[in-house]
Amino acid sequence: MSVYLKKFMADPLFTFGVTTYNRIEMLKECLTSILRQTSPDFEVIVGNDYTADVITNESLGISDSRIRIVNHPHNLGEVSNMNYLLSKAKGRYFSWLADDDLVIPQFVEAIHTTLEKFSYPACVFTSYNEGLEYKPEPVIAVNHCSRLMNGDEFLQQYLSRTLKLIGCYGGIETKYLKEIGGIEELGDGFSPYADNLLAIRAGKLDKVAYVDAPLIFFRTHDQSLSYTSCGLTAYTSAQQDLLSRCEEIFEHDSISHNRQLNMFHLLIWCSRDIYSVLYRGSSFLPRSFINNLRVLDRYARGTGWLYPRFLLLNLWFAAKYLVRRILKNRGQHEASDS
Repeated sequence: MSVYLKKFMADPLFTFGVTTYNRIEMLKECLTSILRQTSPDFEVIVGNDYTADVITNESLGISDSRIRIVNHPHNLGEVSNMNYLLSKAKGRYFSWLADDDLVIPQFVEAIHTTLEKFSYPACVFTSYNEGLEYKPEPVIAVNHCSRLMNGDEFLQQYLSRTLKLIGCYGGIETKYLKEIGGIEELGDGFSPYADNLLAIRAGKLDKVAYVDAPLIFFRTHDQSLSYTSCGLTAYTSAQQDLLSRCEEIFEHDSISHNRQLNMFHLLIWCSRDIYSVLYRGSSFLPRSFINNLRVLDRYARGTGWLYPRFLLLNLWFAAKYLVRRILKNRGQHEASDS
């Protein structure tokens, strides 16, 4: 092993924490995308939560001393697995990555370039592409697509969906992540919105960097919970936990002047999402959905002059949902009749 590589292993700039559960072929693709990095200054820790199968370098067909594999003796669950990987990280900066997602070859180099450009802020987030099949991205000129914001500006643009990012992917200072307790479990299911809460917490920081280039590929396939789940209770319970946490965050001195606007954008995000999840399911208007609307409305009443706009947008979401549901049911009946 070269002295050059030994240095990076002992004190890497970057740690990838890769969570995996019974998707060995996708995991191989994920790790291959990491090992193709144009910068070697990283380590990889794989947390295997599928206790029926032990993963080794040999079973992966990958031999690289920067990869450490941890086969958990008991299933930790997604969030606990993520926090375990964080606890073992040696890198100054950290990113989680699920076994079904990929990073482009320039990822670490682009993060490093952005960190140097802006004097090492606590967070660098990046844009991403999504789909079933990864198509290689062209070489990215990071200096022309990276920018620095204060936390307040970042939060407003994130909540209004002007910025496209995944909150637990990017380059986040390991020390900062450990100080805030890592990633937090939300709700009673698979913890949707845990990554959103992580990004929202960054609104309290002085500086946040963003690379407006797709350095990540998010795979939208039929095994992806965040893309296909119709578990309404998982979403409603997570939304209620998210709103509770964010109500406190939005009172922080540096962002409290935009408290009502930030809450409004978050509530619209929740409303839009919950109708999408409802459409994927089989029930028309289950009780948990109605109860969640009441919770959203209670928070919305605190948004002042924005409350009427919240009501109008929710009427629009409801109308769209009803039309889509009617068309979906009609299509299903026609298919069964034929």
